[in-house]
Amino acid sequence: MAQVAINWTTNRPGIRSVIVGATKHEQLVNTLGALNCEIPEELSNRLEEVSRPETPFPYSFFGSEIQGMIHGGTMTGDKPTSYRPDVLIEAGGDSVS
Repeated sequence: MAQVAINWTTNRPGIRSVIVGATKHEQLVNTLGALNCEIPEELSNRLEEVSRPETPFPYSFFGSEIQGMIHGGTMTGDKPTSYRPDVLIEAGGDSVS
């Protein structure tokens, strides 16, 4: 389970680091083995589906359907297979991050 979790997490857009909680050398070696394997597409899609956060109002405005209406179309061209158009945007003060 740890290898699947580490592998899937490290391949998410926007994830730059993963915290590993190994207390023994064997655990660390086993967990780092996650970087040398590939999750099958079917399982990866399922993990993506069950981990997708809900987007209550007003976050629903950041979905591709509303953005297409606001900006007049959708993004076209080649996109990486890991591209995910829905992004959670959090505002703090006068800035958006």
